Amino acid sequence: MMKKIINSNYFYAFISLCAAIWLFLTVSSPGVGSTRDSNQASTSTVNTKATLTVPLQIQANTNDYYITGYPDSVKITIEGPSALVTATKNTQNFNLYLNLKKLSTGQHRVQIKETGLNSELTYSIKPKYVDVNIQNRKTKTFAVDVDYSKDALASGYEAGKITLSPETVSVTGAASEVNKIKKVIVKPILPKGIKTTFDQEVLVQALDKNGKTVNVTLDPQTVHVKIPISMPSKQVSINLKQKGNSSNSNFYFESDVKTIRIYGTQDQLDAIDDSIDVPIDVSDVTQDTKKTINLADALGNQVMATDPEAINVNISVSGSAGSGGINASNNNDTNTNSNNGSNSNTNNSNDDSSASGNNDSNNNNNENNDGK
Repeated sequence: MMKKIINSNYFYAFISLCAAIWLFLTVSSPGVGSTRDSNQASTSTVNTKATLTVPLQIQANTNDYYITGYPDSVKITIEGPSALVTATKNTQNFNLYLNLKKLSTGQHRVQIKETGLNSELTYSIKPKYVDVNIQNRKTKTFAVDVDYSKDALASGYEAGKITLSPETVSVTGAASEVNKIKKVIVKPILPKGIKTTFDQEVLVQALDKNGKTVNVTLDPQTVHVKIPISMPSKQVSINLKQKGNSSNSNFYFESDVKTIRIYGTQDQLDAIDDSIDVPIDVSDVTQDTKKTINLADALGNQVMATDPEAINVNISVSGSAGSGGINASNNNDTNTNSNNGSNSNTNNSNDDSSASGNNDSNNNNNENNDGK
């Protein structure tokens, strides 16, 4: 029976069919190399998404028109084959733009368009439409004003002449906006109690009559502000004056310092002429000595500071001092009176002596005459 089956044509047909199926399966089964190629092919065909932020370009006559309302950039989501999406994300070799060339002045709602994207990619832009305001363009030059708080200055200090670099700025915008500008200013913020020169770059602002910022473009956007800050001063000579009582009323003062620089408010300086009195306390002086005088203490509230801060003064008591010193007030008059008194007494003595001599001679003459 088995031999009959083996010799049958059906048996050979079945064997041939099995062999054909086996060969087909062997040839169509992928190897290691073909598996990698298959994976790469499938990866390149898988779709993916990416969201990009892209600058928004304007196509318009910007020389004659000033356009506002549109964003600087928008978001676009692209979808397509992974490799193509990655390449587009890295290169961003496409543009998003608004075409405003045929639009007149006024408000317009305009669709954002793209150019340069691969046709295999699909995309969506957000926002899809934007509102723009097209106005006649105007440019004008303004001088820059400075507005700052003088309360920030330390006590006694004043601000000098302010310098700006540059002193003017160019303002560009819609004609209606530029016409609103009342002034262009900088507002430097000075540190509280400042004593030194303020020197910084400060942002420029264009303001309307109500002090509100006007929507325009400034060129440059900052200016260099320099505010000299110092305490007013002037050079004066000094007068050394006696202060206090002493048993000896004759004093002479001498110092190598003849002039000093005084600092204070402008009102304080205006109240002082070309010289200032410096009092020298002699209440404890009984002989020639040297004193260091603190000028701030000696001058009190007449000034706020001096340069130098102190001076050395030689004090000579009358009788031991040489000529050339500075005499305390009325000392010269006292000496003059003393000398005049001495001279008068001397003259009187001489007169008395002469008179006495004459009398003695007359008496002797009389005696001689009697003897004869």
